[in-house]
Amino acid sequence: MESASAYAAVEPNLRLIPLHQALTRSLVWLPIFVLFTRARFDLDGALVLASLYYLFVVVLEVPSGWMSDRLGRTITLRIAAASWVGAHLSFLIGDDRFWAIMLGQFLLAGGFASLSGTDVTFHFDTLESLGLEREFARREARVASIGFAAAAMSGVAGGVLGLVDLRLAFLASLALAVAQLVVAMRLVEPPTGRHADPFVRQLRTCAGYLRDRWIGWIFFYGVVLVTLEHVAFTVAQPWITEVLDRPADDLGVTPLLTGTTFAVVAIVGSVAARSSARLGERFGVAPTLIGFGALSAAVVTGMALWVHAAMLVLLAFRSAQGAAAPVLISAAVAPVTAPGHRATLLSINSLAGRLSYGVFLLVVTTDAEDDVVGVLTTFSIVSWSLVAVLIVTAWWATRGRAAATT
Repeated sequence: MESASAYAAVEPNLRLIPLHQALTRSLVWLPIFVLFTRARFDLDGALVLASLYYLFVVVLEVPSGWMSDRLGRTITLRIAAASWVGAHLSFLIGDDRFWAIMLGQFLLAGGFASLSGTDVTFHFDTLESLGLEREFARREARVASIGFAAAAMSGVAGGVLGLVDLRLAFLASLALAVAQLVVAMRLVEPPTGRHADPFVRQLRTCAGYLRDRWIGWIFFYGVVLVTLEHVAFTVAQPWITEVLDRPADDLGVTPLLTGTTFAVVAIVGSVAARSSARLGERFGVAPTLIGFGALSAAVVTGMALWVHAAMLVLLAFRSAQGAAAPVLISAAVAPVTAPGHRATLLSINSLAGRLSYGVFLLVVTTDAEDDVVGVLTTFSIVSWSLVAVLIVTAWWATRGRAAATT
């Protein structure tokens, strides 16, 4: 009876998780945010705000992961939604006040930090409590695909609303954040028997997992992933204004084009996410992850070499790595970690990646001087260097893994 009642309590999560994922991906402002900040603070200011976001996430990432393991998944997801309500309010009323937009970035970072690692571990914990953990990769791929499909629709909405007033995109996102909070309040904590250690001991325990070569490489890939998946995204909107030959303070139809572009990008991401588990099984996890990394590097290189509308076809693949790789990373990490360590380990991974990219972005913005192509060229060089390092380290990690199993 007890197991039956536990099943009845947790089972609705399986219906709510795709809806929650769709809402967290429906960031209507995403296709116009850099247009919004660049028009008010120039490219330097826009990139500084972007780098501050990543550094804010660094500060909040691990504490939120530990809180998820210690206090529970559902309370952490509810804090994420509440943070986004505050963030979108700040963006909506901030306008040209730098401090207000910076506050919004801090609250946005709080939401993403709370989601990071917690959403996928909540899904895995739910399946594990129902005896369905072997289905995680396939189910998570489907959930991720639904999220990117929602992102596609919100991208079009953001572009259309941006034609009227860029701030309307923040208003729509505020309404969706409230809906996200309502759904999060209905989620039920899975009975996993989770026991997180005190904070410092928890960090040491999670670091111990990295002694395994394969898990260590997966962790390293997660760090590199943040840079590879974001280099094209960070300056995509200014790059599109260059394609249209529009000044930053006279956007014309740029919001509609960026919204449509981001919608196509999200659709491609949806396909990549849904295919991720199957590709990993067919080609191997490491080759699949590296292949997606090379695709991200090719996208930013194409944008740097040719500022032309034809490159929008290549830009459409910008989210392929960011959609597929987290599914494979989570599927590799979750089964070999204790329930009380999963969110913390994934949060540490995300922290390391965002810290690396945040510092890198701050260094690049020092001499940006509104030079979009110059920034993209730097991004391209760094991206291919990272892909080369991934290839070498993957050979070392998989060789050690093979030796351990013989």
